[in-house]
Amino acid sequence: MAKIGDKAFTVTFIEDSDYTQDDDVTKGVKITTKETIEIEGNIINKFYTTRVVIVKKFNNKKLRADVNNGNSLGPIKCVSEKSISVKISSI
Repeated sequence: MAKIGDKAFTVTFIEDSDYTQDDDVTKGVKITTKETIEIEGNIINKFYTTRVVIVKKFNNKKLRADVNNGNSLGPIKCVSEKSISVKISSI
């Protein structure tokens, strides 16, 4: 999703796409978009993510049913923000 940057897109289909490494399973989703987006020379309209906030949002049963039944979501943007580091030091 970070590679999409601030490009707006419309979600037309959502499905589960978990990531498995050895015995560890990380929940994920595959998002199909109306728009095609060029990333590193490839034109794509399907994106996979395991980002917790996005997965949680798209696991909402009503939202997923609405989108998958033809009620697209968007245009939307995924805003990427760096987390704030807090340094704690003793006095």
